[in-house]
Amino acid sequence: MPRKTPPLYALSVFEAAARHQSFTRAANELCLTQGAVSKQVAQLEAHLGYPLFHRYARSLRLSAQGELLLSYVQRGFQVLEQGMDAAAALTSPLRIKAPSCVVRWLLPALRDFATQVPDTPVQLAGVHDHAVNFAQEDVDLAIVYKPRNALADNEQLLFTEELTPVLAPRLLQQLGLPLAREADLAQFPLLHPSHDKRDWRQWLAWRGAGTVDYRGGTVFDTLDQAMNAALQGYGITLGDVTLLAPELAAGELLAPFSPPWHSGYAFALACKPDEARPAVHGLRDWLLARCG
Repeated sequence: MPRKTPPLYALSVFEAAARHQSFTRAANELCLTQGAVSKQVAQLEAHLGYPLFHRYARSLRLSAQGELLLSYVQRGFQVLEQGMDAAAALTSPLRIKAPSCVVRWLLPALRDFATQVPDTPVQLAGVHDHAVNFAQEDVDLAIVYKPRNALADNEQLLFTEELTPVLAPRLLQQLGLPLAREADLAQFPLLHPSHDKRDWRQWLAWRGAGTVDYRGGTVFDTLDQAMNAALQGYGITLGDVTLLAPELAAGELLAPFSPPWHSGYAFALACKPDEARPAVHGLRDWLLARCG
């Protein structure tokens, strides 16, 4: 007949007493009296049928059986703790950070992920920061923005940045002006996604229209702010065709110039180099598959 497993509490008291080689110090750690520790150990010895300690007037020493049992008990508690951590991780939300401009693309993807994998909650942080430091930030995944040729081993391409001028149809109707050539942009309110206005400068140079004055207009802190302003009819901005795909397809925005300009930058999905949790890899693979 199999031996009945002793109570977990009694084993935890034994482990503390064996580690300290003292009932008194174990009692202090466990917030018990010395007598309670001694009683728990005595009951455990009676259950097992052999002594765990040799008791002396002023000292305590493990018996041969106690020394052997201690190593198994400590390994058992370690495995138990690992199991509890793993179980808790299933209900803890996965944390992902992304630049604010990518949130408009990421939210529908996370909504569909939640439908398919409802037991894996996701917590999203939209930030202006385009990089991640896993050693200092409490996140599991991050979308980063950087030159495509500078992606690290733990960063996988989502999509490249492709920029083109976009504006709301009502702005074109309101102004009643042509917008067929780069020179026509001078008659339109320009929106700048960054303070250095480099996007317009680089796009115009790529189009061979470097002499067009792009310096006027409203400056924003982020690409997302500029694209939202264009959607509301405040002007024309350079927008990413992937991020704005739904608005362009619905006709909420127009892109009068083609093809889009490849800036050399990309949005990539970064994962901790030593990440081993299946849930994190599941979300990563889902987002990568979303981009084909």
